[in-house]
Amino acid sequence: MYYATDRQTAERVLNDLRSSRLDDRATALATLQRIRNQAACARTEDQLRMQAWLSIRNLYEACKAAPERDLKSLWQDAIAKTVTWQESMR
Repeated sequence: MYYATDRQTAERVLNDLRSSRLDDRATALATLQRIRNQAACARTEDQLRMQAWLSIRNLYEACKAAPERDLKSLWQDAIAKTVTWQESMR
């Protein structure tokens, strides 16, 4: 059950992350805050999930602090690490 829930969470976070990339700043920030919380994990042995969470958190913080900054590389990193997390559960 734990595994199925984690897989669904990873898929949902990835879909939301991809779609929010094109949203306006306020909507993207709200989505990033929500998925950052969804991706958070207390189990330190889940390294891929933690890497995805850290990347999403970094993107959220950068978007919040400097909205005029080019965040393309941070978006790509967050999506790539979330894909890796999601694919690890196939």
